[in-house]
Amino acid sequence: MFNEGRSFSGNERDKLFLNRGDGTFVDVSDLSGCDSPNDGRGVITADLDDDGDLDMFVHENQRERHAMYRNELGGSFLKVRLRGTTGQYEAIGATVVVATAHGPVAQVLTRGAGFVSCQAPELVFGMGGVDEAAVTVHWPGGATESFGTIAKDSRVLLVEGHGKSTSFDTVARTLPDPLPRGLRIRIGETVPTFVARDIDGQRVHVDVRALGEGKRVYLNFWATFCSSCLAEMGDLTHVHQQDPDIRVVGVAMDAPGTTDTKDAEVLALIARRFDKSGGKFPTFAHVPDAPTDDFTIESIVDLERLPIPTTLVLSPEGVVIDIIRGPIQVD
Repeated sequence: MFNEGRSFSGNERDKLFLNRGDGTFVDVSDLSGCDSPNDGRGVITADLDDDGDLDMFVHENQRERHAMYRNELGGSFLKVRLRGTTGQYEAIGATVVVATAHGPVAQVLTRGAGFVSCQAPELVFGMGGVDEAAVTVHWPGGATESFGTIAKDSRVLLVEGHGKSTSFDTVARTLPDPLPRGLRIRIGETVPTFVARDIDGQRVHVDVRALGEGKRVYLNFWATFCSSCLAEMGDLTHVHQQDPDIRVVGVAMDAPGTTDTKDAEVLALIARRFDKSGGKFPTFAHVPDAPTDDFTIESIVDLERLPIPTTLVLSPEGVVIDIIRGPIQVD
């Protein structure tokens, strides 16, 4: 079961949803790079690199490796730490209200926040482009206290009963520069000829340089269960057929079956979804039992960790010159 990328509760992928502010959410899993088949269960959000925005650490339930996502959107912020004096020191359960011209935003300070998860002892507010905010704290003991107006990009400590804020120093923390998520090849390296299967299930050697015919190549990784992947097939086909300088090659990331019958079903599904979505360019699938001396799709990507869709932009010589996360943009 686990060899097919499944968990005890089904084939559940990690998903990230963006709050639109009107009571609805939009799926941004593929655009953010958080789309993963690793069955995440615990999530921690914290400003891990102290740059004023929330990063994320995901506990992957069925995997040896967990995932850390660094937020690089930036923007102005207000970071708040609390200290209680009439009850518990950490002021757990206090509500902080930050009011700007856009309206008030409230957050509750908690330390436990879900399965195998905890939160940092501070709250981070996005300032939405305004210069200052009025801050009020509702302490766990029932008292309400105003701390006046605080400027954007401030890191403040609010002590119960003091009525004014004090700044705390930033601690420079540099997170490691991650490898391209899910990739086993870097920009500047050459994609090797690899073993795969064509739509008919025949084992073939895929030479992207030959398929590129002396042009740049979009090597697109997709899957039948990825709606964004299927939605961009028409655009990729347009690029492949109409752009004189680009050719498109697809690689389906669907896990192969554990028996010949199931494997045939997976290939049939790939062919059916590819055709229905308007795919009209060479596309290939994973080979489950390739000889160890051959390069395979797994020589290029980590099948379990690559966010999809991902497209490698290759030079005519097969060298990776760019990486596109999420659907491509066609003018």
